[in-house]
Amino acid sequence: MKKKGIFYGVSLGVGHVMNVTVLALRVLNSVNYIAVPKSSSNKESEALLRMKKMPVQLNDKEILEILMPMQKKNLEDYWREGAKKVIEVLSKGKDVAFAGIGDLLQYGTFHYLERIVREEGFQTMYISGITSYQALSENLNMPLVQGSEKLAVLPDDDVKFEDISDFDTVVFLKKPDNMDLYKKMLKNYKLYLGVNLGNRGENLGEIDNLEEDLKNLPYFSLIIAKKGK
Repeated sequence: MKKKGIFYGVSLGVGHVMNVTVLALRVLNSVNYIAVPKSSSNKESEALLRMKKMPVQLNDKEILEILMPMQKKNLEDYWREGAKKVIEVLSKGKDVAFAGIGDLLQYGTFHYLERIVREEGFQTMYISGITSYQALSENLNMPLVQGSEKLAVLPDDDVKFEDISDFDTVVFLKKPDNMDLYKKMLKNYKLYLGVNLGNRGENLGEIDNLEEDLKNLPYFSLIIAKKGK
């Protein structure tokens, strides 16, 4: 029986470049092919830029660029085109590591390719990592939850205050901008903003001026709301 390669989803973490597991580094350095997502054909992959700052030997790797634009329509076509590139290598018995920022088990792009590759009969494996909200909490020197406190992690801030008010800590990912929601939350919560963690233009800290602090936020922004005044 012909040997098939394994498709690894390797999480690169967020924040400091050493916020990455030993296992992730071991996999990245052991494979000959690394796949990286690109949000645009004319921009370098953020994952590749991050790896270049890590103890990862890239000189002997072949980089497979996977176009995965930040849009809502026709994404299946991009996923299948990317999976096709990966399957071509796996079919030769070579392993491929897909490198993605953050933790690929939480809102990660790897899943869309992994599902297609797995359906074609190949083995896949996740390597977990540090999330953006863990990195922000680390930088703030503040635990997310303690004891019996409850934590909610949301992909965006399209939510009613009444639906989340029972949580002690709430995380809002991906360019938060629901001003009305945060005005209500300020009565019972402290709000902490993280922007471009670990990258150029990094900024983090407690929000003291909603209109000013939430103006023109980039995609890689998040808010941690923590109950208590």
